[in-house]
Amino acid sequence: MRAYQIVDADFVKREIGRMPIVDVRPPLRYDTGHIPSAINIRLDVAAASDDPAEELAEMFQDNGIFPDDAAIVYCQIGVHAKIACDYLASEGYGHLYLYAGSMNDWASDPARPIERSSVMFAKAS
Repeated sequence: MRAYQIVDADFVKREIGRMPIVDVRPPLRYDTGHIPSAINIRLDVAAASDDPAEELAEMFQDNGIFPDDAAIVYCQIGVHAKIACDYLASEGYGHLYLYAGSMNDWASDPARPIERSSVMFAKAS
């Protein structure tokens, strides 16, 4: 039995503002556009550590998401979100929802809202 359930865009839309939504993409992709209320927890940073599962769990806990909490996880196409869910499951997370369609699916419907982060770039001197 998996420690996560696969969900669709309708489920995610209903949970905006009610359940933590975690975008595991790199910050540039997140800043370009993400599901409203989503927080960015980088899978690439966790994957570069000696124990990626433990590192990712620590990053989730640093953001107030603990093993008994429910959370939705997504990325660009679903692959990295699944990896994140597998890592978290190995660390005791048992109430995860994998948005398998992820951002590609979300953005395919213009009626779904997308938040963009205001990113400031410093000019090179």
